[in-house]
Amino acid sequence: MPRVLRWTAALALALPLAANAQEDSLSDLLGGFEDDPSFDEALDGSDREGELDPETRASRPDPWLPDLPFTAWLSESVDLSGSLGVGAVYSYLDHKVSHGDEVGRSTSYGNLTRLDLDGFLQLDVSLPNEWKIRAEALGWYDFVYRIKGRGDYGGAVIDVYEWQVDTGEVYLTGPLSKNLDLTLGRKIVNWGRSDTFRVVDVINPLDNKEPGLVDIEDLRRPKAMIKLDATVRAWSAQFLIIPENRYDRQPPRGSDFFPDLTDLPGALLSPPVDGRSDFSGLPGLAAKVDGRFSGWDFSIYGAYVDESSRKLDFVGPSALPTGVRAEANRFGLLGAAGNFIRGAWLFKIEVAWLSDLQVFRYRRGQILPSSDDKDRIDSMIGVEYYGPDNLTIALEIVNRHLLNEPTGPATLQLTPQSRFETGLRISRPFFRERLNLTALAVGLGERFQNGGIVRFSVDYELDDAWNLETGILIFMGGPDQGLGSFESNDRVYAEIQYSF
Repeated sequence: MPRVLRWTAALALALPLAANAQEDSLSDLLGGFEDDPSFDEALDGSDREGELDPETRASRPDPWLPDLPFTAWLSESVDLSGSLGVGAVYSYLDHKVSHGDEVGRSTSYGNLTRLDLDGFLQLDVSLPNEWKIRAEALGWYDFVYRIKGRGDYGGAVIDVYEWQVDTGEVYLTGPLSKNLDLTLGRKIVNWGRSDTFRVVDVINPLDNKEPGLVDIEDLRRPKAMIKLDATVRAWSAQFLIIPENRYDRQPPRGSDFFPDLTDLPGALLSPPVDGRSDFSGLPGLAAKVDGRFSGWDFSIYGAYVDESSRKLDFVGPSALPTGVRAEANRFGLLGAAGNFIRGAWLFKIEVAWLSDLQVFRYRRGQILPSSDDKDRIDSMIGVEYYGPDNLTIALEIVNRHLLNEPTGPATLQLTPQSRFETGLRISRPFFRERLNLTALAVGLGERFQNGGIVRFSVDYELDDAWNLETGILIFMGGPDQGLGSFESNDRVYAEIQYSF
């Protein structure tokens, strides 16, 4: 563990120095402008005819921009913001996983495993009558595959991890009346009360390509939808029509976060995916009602949507070569959530009944497992404590319990009937909230016997534009499934970001 601390300290020290150097360079470039009185006058609008002597006026550039059409509207109604960042991940436990494309070949994951440049742009346009357009774009390029050699990785790994360009939220929103708003486009909808787990939060898929490294709030992928929001005093309601079936971005075969399945027949063959378009079939439907009162609130949820990840279906010899196909699975949800505040304590609860979820089992005499649709009850209880100096401690416990699940020697269950998940988060700001320390622990199983993660992170706001984040992610061992199979994936990470 001393090696880990040394790497974390080195990253934390090196990146601020780089940021300060860049800031000094920018200061040198802008220094001449800051010392120019005419520059200051341009900023405060004091350059008017007759207020400057002829020689100064002649040296000023021709004010062509104010004469262009729509200039005033652009300056008042259009806002462009974004960020540019450089991130690095170092895996200090060198290990190998099966190659994604070739039998008997492996890929080494250790040392530097990510060195990427990522960017984000957000355009906001204010329209008449309080309508607004928002459009986001994001992307990244990871140089580590060029550094280490692209041939050492499977094609699916290169496709997912080397570079991506994608849209974020893209939508038009505004009021239809005093109490009714309409939103059209790709949107993120955050349901529920939990900061770590998903119980009633079933609308948006997640970007899971690096499990445990980022919180859920930064992982949601937007979906195309029609959204209506109504408010009447303490009550609000939301109705969603979701025509797009968008799925989780999962670690592909051959990546550092894909279970090693080399002992299974056809393990290196990806199952065929159903050819359905993301916009085919019936749209998903979802709705919620909120009531917010002094010291407490509650919500009721209903949804009939596709699961956020494609499910395997064992369909027999028609889906060659293994009789397996990946396809969508639609399920129903009826749920409720609530908060109750008592002094420095916040108590929260979520519960959901989910129907038609897909589970797998072997029955006596079967060669391949079969899939059945089952119902499940998911529940979460949590408590948060807000202490002195903005200290926050949050504990959440989740149970997922399958209903009417057969047992006995004739059936081998591949999906546990009851699963527990526990999360503990502690955070506290320092230096007038410019430095934030966070510790997160997640354990699976009622006695944490199925593995988990521990993450320590430091977020430091260098100034209004520059931000530094660094930390360490540790995987706790367990059975060779889920988080327990990533015991060798411990890593330290750091990112410096410039926002404008």
